[in-house]
Amino acid sequence: MKILVYHTTLVRAYPRWSITPDSEKERWERIAPGQKNIYRGVLNDREIKPVEVGGTWYPTVYEPRDARRRAVILHFHGGAFVLGDGRKSDIGPGADLLTTHTDCWVFGLQYRISSNPGCRFPAALQDAVTAYQSLLDRGIPASSIILSGDSAGGNLVIALLRYISEKSDLLPKPRAALLWCAWVNPGRCLKPKSCSSNRNYKTDYLEDVFVEWGIRAYAPAPLDANGPYVSPMNHPFKCEGVPMWVQFGELEILADDVVRFAEGMRGIDGNEVDVHEDKGTPHDIFLLGRMLGFEEAAEKMAQAMGQWLRTKL
Repeated sequence: MKILVYHTTLVRAYPRWSITPDSEKERWERIAPGQKNIYRGVLNDREIKPVEVGGTWYPTVYEPRDARRRAVILHFHGGAFVLGDGRKSDIGPGADLLTTHTDCWVFGLQYRISSNPGCRFPAALQDAVTAYQSLLDRGIPASSIILSGDSAGGNLVIALLRYISEKSDLLPKPRAALLWCAWVNPGRCLKPKSCSSNRNYKTDYLEDVFVEWGIRAYAPAPLDANGPYVSPMNHPFKCEGVPMWVQFGELEILADDVVRFAEGMRGIDGNEVDVHEDKGTPHDIFLLGRMLGFEEAAEKMAQAMGQWLRTKL
């Protein structure tokens, strides 16, 4: 897996931006940007503007009259902000875990990734706000929406929660948040050997060149790669009323960062943060459990999440 990650970085192999249905067919949904006033502050960028985006419904097209599923999980895929697209070929295994172990629909957003031209920060966060607002516009109450994200997608969940918390007059808070091996300190990856000097380097597959590509594309200078919206580890915030499931792998490079982030969030009155450590696992088995031989561990992890989430719905 290390070789694949390294090679992908060298050749800059990434999916081209497209909002056509392709193989997703009727499960694909296009979403127009929301009203201009919901993109304030950090989202009001001189160059980067909200655009039409798309995403895929799992396991089927959303049907509000289907009593078997009572909430919607809005999921943001991983990929260091330079890979992934939220479609079945990308997040299929993770979407299966969510739909199997919860009573929820899943909407996998294809947000703009920064390996495409003109898609640096805050493009992905603009798209996250667009998708969240679109669910509200469909009549889905915020109390029936769960945010979810793996790796860089977990970072995006945190950024969206921060934006909602800071702009409480714009958007209501979701019911809960699921963070899978969230990339909470991308700014650190600008330093040499950010992965190879880590205590878990030999038991994980992340490489220096890959994470550096990701952060330099996502938050190029003069953007602050260590700021709260890009690297939230050292910037806890009040998110009262939104319980957070924070998962990480014991053997992954991001383990210590995730623990530090969770401890910081727990230190703020009103925040509810539940941490789940998966023993003997590397980074992001939510997405790559089948590929890496951790399918059983991924199933147990998702089962634990499902039990936790049922207590919050």
